[in-house]
Amino acid sequence: MTTKRGKVPSLITGSSGKPSMVTAKRKRTCYRCDVYIEGGFKCFEIPKLGGGFSTKKTCCKDCFREILDQTKKDLEDLEEILCEC
Repeated sequence: MTTKRGKVPSLITGSSGKPSMVTAKRKRTCYRCDVYIEGGFKCFEIPKLGGGFSTKKTCCKDCFREILDQTKKDLEDLEEILCEC
């Protein structure tokens, strides 16, 4: 058996980058539901890689929960496929 190199990659960080929770410094809008996030409140930034530089999409706590739940579902589906092999 060969030794694996480096850190185990994550499917989440592979294409978009790692989401982070931040405190809004000014009023922002959630990119999914268009709700306003006032300055001083917590929100989530999801990096969007590609092109010459990266941008970050802001989303509210409720939308981020939905995204996280969908990601978990997708991973569970992939685990089922892996178990069938």
